[in-house]
Amino acid sequence: MRIGFIGAARLAILAYVAVFILYPLLYLVFLVVTPQSLAEFVSLLQMDIFQTAFWNTVYVTVWTLVFTLLLGVPFAYFLFRYNIPLKKVVLAAVFMPTMIPPFVGALAFIYLFGRFGTINLLLLDAGLVRRPINFIYGLHGVILVQTLSFFPWVAINVYNSLLKLDRSLEEAAETLGARPLRRFFTVTLPSIVPGLLTGVFLVTSFSFTDYATPIVLGRYDLLAPQAFINILQSIDESRVRMGTYIVILLLAIVIGFFFSIKKYISLREYASLRLPRPVEEVKPGPGKRFLLTLFIYATLLLALLPHIYIFLIALSKTWSFTPFPTQWALDNLVKVLETETPIINTFLYGFIAVVICFLFGATASYIIARTRHPLNDLIDSALSIMFVVPGIVVGTSYLFAFTRSLLGLALGSSWLIMPLMLATRRITYTVRYSYATYLSIGKSMEEMAYVLGEKPLKVYLKIALPNAIYGVVAGLLFSMIMAFNELTASLFIYKPGWETITIQMFVEITVGRLNLAASYAVLLFIASFIISMVLFPMSIKRE
Repeated sequence: MRIGFIGAARLAILAYVAVFILYPLLYLVFLVVTPQSLAEFVSLLQMDIFQTAFWNTVYVTVWTLVFTLLLGVPFAYFLFRYNIPLKKVVLAAVFMPTMIPPFVGALAFIYLFGRFGTINLLLLDAGLVRRPINFIYGLHGVILVQTLSFFPWVAINVYNSLLKLDRSLEEAAETLGARPLRRFFTVTLPSIVPGLLTGVFLVTSFSFTDYATPIVLGRYDLLAPQAFINILQSIDESRVRMGTYIVILLLAIVIGFFFSIKKYISLREYASLRLPRPVEEVKPGPGKRFLLTLFIYATLLLALLPHIYIFLIALSKTWSFTPFPTQWALDNLVKVLETETPIINTFLYGFIAVVICFLFGATASYIIARTRHPLNDLIDSALSIMFVVPGIVVGTSYLFAFTRSLLGLALGSSWLIMPLMLATRRITYTVRYSYATYLSIGKSMEEMAYVLGEKPLKVYLKIALPNAIYGVVAGLLFSMIMAFNELTASLFIYKPGWETITIQMFVEITVGRLNLAASYAVLLFIASFIISMVLFPMSIKRE
């Protein structure tokens, strides 16, 4: 029996899903779910350190979510509704806080808000305070850093939902006498619930499972840092198991929250029988325009402060008990560029990961969009679930699953495990962008090619892929940017010589070489920024 392109591609994708998604996750679950583990897990739940870490994590996550909503929703709404100066620049800039990991923002805020950081020293020099104010060392500092790092995910998703808002709904409410504030809460807000809840899930998931930011700020009494330090210390087996139980608990909570949100959205109706009429942009009066612009740019400036300070730290030569550097030099950047391994690894792993995302992600999205098969749902769900699974879970599962030989291959001892993990972790972006693009393209040309006798492989390569290339490339570039910024999973499985820029940044911070860490962050930001400049026109290109 001869298997054609579609059948062979589906089998290859299923094999990829089985080996690199289902196997490590199931291995982790079965490793933990044993008669012995149940007693140990109950014992863990009763420990004071666990209960403290759990409630601290809930506290940080809830307040981070509250503040990101307070910033992100008005930011998106004002930017969408009103004529804000340089709106296109703001839309591009709001993506920038996502281009470096949150723990880098923590490093920048140590220099800015630390006990002898810029703000405290300026206040002391001005005689406004007698002793430094503790701005960031504590749970409130973790909340501050996470809020400014994660609010763009709320703003971006809410803004995208607002773009689909039907003006007719608001006009009907206005005709019935609804004032602007009531109209927002009764018409606009319910209409953007899908985008809002997507932002809520992302912020909650990122905050709940973030271990790097608290560690940089010296707070280990949260769940994710506890899991990290217990698993990687690798000395006491019972502590490793305790860390693993925490990882499983994090996974269960995040997955449960995801399906709760998904079920809530599915119970409501957001579809329209006709194309929406876009909401017209309002030109506010001078006073209102000033206040709106001030809010937009002040929020954006706060979010970009870490990026600004990272450049200052990287370029500083002498900076001790002074608000700003007293000497500048390129020494740190030069030293970083001379240490080639993290830079080469980052681009090598990123390139391999993108190739894997293209081969499996873009092809899978085409098969899912164009064919009907019982296994399509499994492929779609497995590739998409990696967007939901926290990085700490992915890293832990790969650490345990690939330590031993699989099918005669010891992947855990080969550097190839790094790009394979990065591709698997970030393949969802490629799948979702490509799938949406294929759905938006008519099938008539492909059907005509089949009528003329073309084989499926040629139809895919010569017709389907070229027509969907902008969406595919946009997804691949998003996957690459997120692969460059990956730390939470890769830190578990790397070995000496496999360091990426983000891993090396974290190492430099933990040993106190903050200037070098900042220099690596500058390189990462520049690389991500250049890619995003390619990405943005690709993602909006239309034939």
